[in-house]
Parts: sequence; C-alpha cells; structure tokens
Amino acid sequence: MTSRRTLLLGAIGAFTGARLLSACADAESATEPSNGATSNSNVTSTSMSIPMPEPSSTSTSTSTSFPSGPPAWAGADFASLDSFLERTDGEAFAIWEDGATVHEWYRTDASHARDIASSQKSILSLLVGRAIGDGLVRSDTPIDDVLGQQWTPSGHSAGITIEHLLSMTSGLDDAFGVIAAPGERWHYSAAFGALFDVLTTITGRELNEVAQEWLFDPAGATNSLFYERPAGPFAPMGLRSTVPDLIAVGRAVLAGGPPGLAAGWFDRSFAPSQAFNRSYGLLWWLNGQESFMLPGPNAQFAGPLVPSAPTSMVAAWGKDDQKLYIVPESRLVVARLGGRAVPQSQAARSPFDVDLWDRLVALRG
Repeated sequence: MTSRRTLLLGAIGAFTGARLLSACADAESATEPSNGATSNSNVTSTSMSIPMPEPSSTSTSTSTSFPSGPPAWAGADFASLDSFLERTDGEAFAIWEDGATVHEWYRTDASHARDIASSQKSILSLLVGRAIGDGLVRSDTPIDDVLGQQWTPSGHSAGITIEHLLSMTSGLDDAFGVIAAPGERWHYSAAFGALFDVLTTITGRELNEVAQEWLFDPAGATNSLFYERPAGPFAPMGLRSTVPDLIAVGRAVLAGGPPGLAAGWFDRSFAPSQAFNRSYGLLWWLNGQESFMLPGPNAQFAGPLVPSAPTSMVAAWGKDDQKLYIVPESRLVVARLGGRAVPQSQAARSPFDVDLWDRLVALRG
C-alpha cells in the first residue's frame, strides 16, 4: 500500500495555492458515493424497550441530562423519528442503550456502508491511544522523530507533537502551511492525517492490520475498512463503515475501550484538550461546555454544542452528518449515516444534531 505520507504530500502539492476544504481531513462523502438505495419501499425499522439506567449526578447547568422516571423509551412511537430520518436523507440509524438495541432504521439494510468522513478522527484517536499504551510513542513525541523533517512540504514542522495533532493545535492549515506556533491556536486541520503515517511507521504494518487487531476485531466491528481515496482535495485515507460497526465501537468505548489503551485515555480524550476550544478533546467533540468553536473561521460560540443532548455526550462527527454519539452516563450510543441532512454542507456540527436530540429526548421520556 502506498505510504500515507506520500499520498498526503502528493495531494498537497497538487493543490498548492488553492483553498482546501477545512473538512478535507476525511473523505467527505463527495469522494465516496453512498451504496444505499433511495426507494422508500426498502426502508426497514425495528424497535424495542429497555430498562432505565441509573441517573447521573454529574450534569451541569450548561446542558442537560436524562431525567429519572418511567422506564426509558417506554411507549415511544418511533414513526415520527423514522419520517424525520427519511426527510433528512438518512441511510442507516440505530439507538443502543444499556445492553440492548432500542431502535434501528435502514433505507436498505444493516450492511449499508459508506465513508464516515471526519468521524474517522475519533477512531484514529483510539488507535493512537493503543500505540501509546504499547509504549510505541508518547503524547509528547515530536512527529519529526517518527517521520523525519520532511513530512510537511515546507519542512517547517519542528516542535509539533502527537498531542498537537490530536488536539488540532499543530499550527498547520489544511495544506500543511504554518499559521501559528505549535500549541498556540486551535485550528481544525487536515494535518491530523500525519498520524496515519505515524501508526504505520511505528508498527511496520498496514493500517488495516493494525485497526483490525487493535480495535475492530475486539469491538466486533466486522465491516469497517480504511482505504485510499482517489487524488483530490480531501485527505488520502477514508474509512468505510456501517451503523452496526459504529454502535460496536461506541459500546467498546463504554466498556472501557479496546484492550491496551493508554491508562486514562478516555479521561484525557473526553476532556478539553486545550484552552482555545473547550468543546474539543483528543479528536472527539465534547458536549456540555460553556463555549465551542467549529471548523472554519475561529469564532467562539456561547453554550454547549447540542443544548438538548446530555452534558456528558461525546461525539465523532463527519462532514454532512455522519454521526456517532456516546452518552456515558446512561450507556447510550446513537449512530447515523446518510446524505447531507441539511441544505448547506457542514463539516461537523449541524442543525441536524439539535433537531435529532430534541426528538430523542422527547421519545426517551
């Protein structure tokens, strides 16, 4: 397989001087067409009720937690949710909570797979956490120590560490140009993709071999595969997956993660990783914070990412509404794949997140 580094530098060289999409880091669905049908006659939907988990005592006033009361999802009528998923170009969707599948909806069936776009960043975080757990690198390992000094076109990479790429504070833009000193600014950037090369270099193995052994096989994710995208304005690696596989990854996270993760990896991943954007951990989005920043211009917005969602929710978000939500306090996992759910292309958070969680909170009771 061609080196990730060669692909990254080749793509950057081809687009030097052009503005790359800030979400280019993940194969946004423009490079990977959906394989789902569009006929309503193929839609499948199943539901079941499950017991109410113990309520959490850790919520804050900046967001919400699920209330105690009748059993969760008791009497929920998912017909309106299914219609919402249909209207918003959904292809596959599932809810899992505390040991059971609550509801599934598929335009075709559960085997439907597509590129999950930037949601792959959170998958990559788990793999890096395992590499650190195995002692192959440290969070403060300089990338130059692994890849040499020419992994950026300009060679201006001194001081950039694993942690900087995980927290989006490398100081590099989508074309790997220098916009700030490492650690001095949060900027959602394709530079994170160098971590793929880090993994293959330190292990001496193909990316899919590492991912299967370290994450997908232990989690029971049987239909996920990294692949090389065609040359273009997106990051050269994509990850095709299914909703059941995303649910399996979420369940593995709730169970403490796949084996071998660095000690306290989730404590670090699910906490603000820097002072600039407190709603961003180590390649995971964090709800319940007092403010947030999004890909693109570095504006600050007041309040949590999704006010109606539980405070403890963490998320893997991909361009045009590829979603994985995890709520530790109630052992809840929600996943969605599909086309763009709102008219304007969104790299991470979109109005769909708020609309969906308004409906989920009402249905759950």
